[in-house]
Amino acid sequence: MAAILRPETRVVVFDLDGTLYAKHGMVRRMLVAAPLDWRKMLAERQTRKQLRGKWLRDEKTFYNTYFQTMALQCSSTPKEMGEWYEKRYMPLMVSVIQQYYTLAGWVKPFLVECRKRGMRLVVLSDYGHTHEKLEALGLDVELFDWVVSAPELGGLKPASQLMSKVAERMTVSPSECLVIGDREDTDGEMAKAVGAAFYLVKQ
Repeated sequence: MAAILRPETRVVVFDLDGTLYAKHGMVRRMLVAAPLDWRKMLAERQTRKQLRGKWLRDEKTFYNTYFQTMALQCSSTPKEMGEWYEKRYMPLMVSVIQQYYTLAGWVKPFLVECRKRGMRLVVLSDYGHTHEKLEALGLDVELFDWVVSAPELGGLKPASQLMSKVAERMTVSPSECLVIGDREDTDGEMAKAVGAAFYLVKQ
């Protein structure tokens, strides 16, 4: 993995789900854990597809749109969907990660190598509860300079504004960033749109 670090790389941006751990079987395990929530889970997945790559400027506007869209798909209210997402769905996902998944073997040695080279580290996830997920995987949040979700920044990958905000926060140009992710169509397109480097993780 160290071979992918270029001399000009100053910031490494990690996707989380599917990158720091192999998430095979996640949907099935979530459904087994909460079978009565299948309709809400389906609405969440469909909504995520509808809003893929959308940029809504800020976290409040994003989540308002997100929960309104979910509510329309399962005869609920945005408030109910918001409460379900924050208090049940995401905590359940964290619990499933802690129970069934392990950190990819390359991650910790690679983080050490990045630090040796003076690089700053960012986690940019398309989902919330990012800190809790890292802790469920046994990763200290303090290892990273910034841990953030795309919705907190106002959108979903591959919206280019997400990488622009990361680069701005890290006070570097996007071309000095390396994005590491498991999907060409989200992580890869986001990186490409602003001139950042991209490495595809295959689990």
